[in-house]
Amino acid sequence: MAAKSLTQSIFRLVAGVVLLTALTIIINVWMAAINQAQERLDRSLEVAQNVLEQSLNNREKLLINSAGVLTDDFGFKQAVATADVGTIESALLNHGERINADLMALISLDGKNITSSPPLLAVDEVFSYPELLRSVFKNGGASALILLHQELYQVIMLSVDAPAPLAIALVGFKLDDALITQLKNISQLETTIQVLEDNTSIFSISTLNDKQMDVAISQLNSTLDWFSSTFSSDVNFASRQFQLANEFGYQTNIILSEDVDKLFSDFNALQLTIGLIAFAAVLLAVWLAALFSNKLARPLVRLAELAKNISQGDYSKRITLEGSTEEVSQLSSAFNSMQTNIRVREEEIVFRAQHDILTSVFNRYHIETVLDEKFLLASPFLAIGINIFGFRDINDIFGYSNGDLCLKELAKRVASFDGLAARLTGGELLWVPNQELSLEDIAAVKKVLELPIDTGEVVINLKVVMGLLYCPSDAGSAEELFRRMNIVLDESQATKQLTLNYSQQLEERYLRRLSIITELKNTLKSAQHELNLYYQPKLNLTTGKVTSAEALIRWNNARLGFVSPEDFIAIAEQAGFIETVTQWVIRSAIEDAAKFKQAGIQLCIAINLSARDVMNTELLPYVMALLKEFQLDESYLSFEITEGDLVRDPQRAIEHLNEFRAKGFSLAIDDFGTGYSSMAYLKNLPINILKVDKSFVLNLNTNRGDQNIVQSVIKLAHSFNLSVVAEGVENPETLALLSEWGCEYAQGYYMSKPVPVEDCILWHLENQNTKWC
Repeated sequence: MAAKSLTQSIFRLVAGVVLLTALTIIINVWMAAINQAQERLDRSLEVAQNVLEQSLNNREKLLINSAGVLTDDFGFKQAVATADVGTIESALLNHGERINADLMALISLDGKNITSSPPLLAVDEVFSYPELLRSVFKNGGASALILLHQELYQVIMLSVDAPAPLAIALVGFKLDDALITQLKNISQLETTIQVLEDNTSIFSISTLNDKQMDVAISQLNSTLDWFSSTFSSDVNFASRQFQLANEFGYQTNIILSEDVDKLFSDFNALQLTIGLIAFAAVLLAVWLAALFSNKLARPLVRLAELAKNISQGDYSKRITLEGSTEEVSQLSSAFNSMQTNIRVREEEIVFRAQHDILTSVFNRYHIETVLDEKFLLASPFLAIGINIFGFRDINDIFGYSNGDLCLKELAKRVASFDGLAARLTGGELLWVPNQELSLEDIAAVKKVLELPIDTGEVVINLKVVMGLLYCPSDAGSAEELFRRMNIVLDESQATKQLTLNYSQQLEERYLRRLSIITELKNTLKSAQHELNLYYQPKLNLTTGKVTSAEALIRWNNARLGFVSPEDFIAIAEQAGFIETVTQWVIRSAIEDAAKFKQAGIQLCIAINLSARDVMNTELLPYVMALLKEFQLDESYLSFEITEGDLVRDPQRAIEHLNEFRAKGFSLAIDDFGTGYSSMAYLKNLPINILKVDKSFVLNLNTNRGDQNIVQSVIKLAHSFNLSVVAEGVENPETLALLSEWGCEYAQGYYMSKPVPVEDCILWHLENQNTKWC
């Protein structure tokens, strides 16, 4: 056998290897391209479906919130209740413009259109979807996709309650070309919305033209294969369909479509390119093999090792190829640059995943992981929750940008201390020091945190509240720590105890507050029989007759038992439904005043008002309307306001109280002497009665200090031409002293404890001729 030359052997070996390698690569890339395309297509359709479903759900939530703002608006409710069509139309138009709604309408309870904006629904036109109305009546609201005038709308319908349903508000957004274009931009897929009735299309909109849409729908759930994707153009689209709604006799679907030609265009070009490169490689391989094999193989092996290290997350090794070609040197530099950039991006991703964007301290999710690891070590540590006292006021007064600036500066100060710093919620920070801290250390930290912040425009003085949890005794996990920290900070804000330790009593009070809020809401909504008014008479010391009484609310709950007014009134005010409680008290007191009148008793009932009640501009018209309803005049009611409540906004309080005085109502300052009163303050208030707090009256007959205080208050009140009521009178000696000093009225258990209206009527009739002093 003739010996082959070394050149031929090298040629055959290199050519054969290169050719075989090229063919293998072409076939594998070809098949991998098909598989990857199918996987990418399935993944894209699935991700797009999830994104679109979430987008539409978010849109529905936005519609519900927007509709809720409209139906909760008191002015809108009043317009609906009074059938003020002009105001209703204006409210619908303004609200629709604010939220860019395509349709705003108000529908009567019998299903007829009252008005709509724009006027797509004719007045008195019967609403086409009675099932939707029934759902609103049953659930208080409903959402659906409906066809109106050959257009598809996403609508939210809520009942307008005051408190009984008055009408139904409808907010609608059109599903049109703009929406599906937006959905296409979100999903990066062609989007079609189709409505079917008996499997027949009755409405459709699409980012495709009609012909393309028909093809896309006809090829729903089609799969790709090697032959059709490479040599045939039968499959133009790969589509997936999911259902938006199936009600009212028709079905609404979204169809997502991917253009297969575009999907495979890059792969086909890649196949052609690989083929051409393989052919050129066969021609060049033999010529270049001997010349460059040694020169190229060695640096490439080193580069491959570097790539392997990078794939394993090792970015520490750098490579410099001495004596290599310029291209290999560039490739070496590119590899080094690539691993540097990958490391930087990975570090940035990790940082963003673990840190709060605004403050750059740890976020809640990462600190939870860190704390759980810390809890596993079972070593004791201190967790300090930090919140800006009155943070909402800072936002309201100085703006949200300055509020964010304060939060960032506070977080920066916390992070400067040794330990872990994190942001838990909007304005709530967490600091876990690395060392034990004494109370003096904590006070020093608090002093640093409260240094004024200069924004460049204003200087903001900070007060912070701090909640302390000693772990693991106060909390055994991160989740428990977060919950209990929130309880401590809420209590600290509410009680103005700026540094507060966690205790089990705080959590018990917190849970009781939650129970009181829940039960009081239910009581006001459906169990008002649990509420009662008791009356404590006020004795006129000048005439010896009882001419007035204070109304005191009582609540016996089926689950909680008796709940003190001191507990639930404050909670009702904080929770934002004190107005409902006050309205119940006023109506009940006026009903009872009518009972007193019917019994032949002229009695002025004193009603306690909170600061929120005083600021409520709707309260006085409500009182006047009820008096008119029961045919009573203003002499049957008076009002008492705690002085501490008024100093929150004295100017506005004085304005509103002047309106009550102008209507002829008597006004009293309750619990006088326990708050912030001054002579200038009394001079400006439109009151005619002072109530001396019972803490100064209970031991008046034996306590010389209390006697001096009460005498001074009586003299002060008389100097302002004010009458005085002393509450807490429990013995005849106290009553005699008050009468001697010129006090006009006395109230207390010596005369009568608070009793229901029927008992109060009997007491009054039995004691008409009683000589009290």
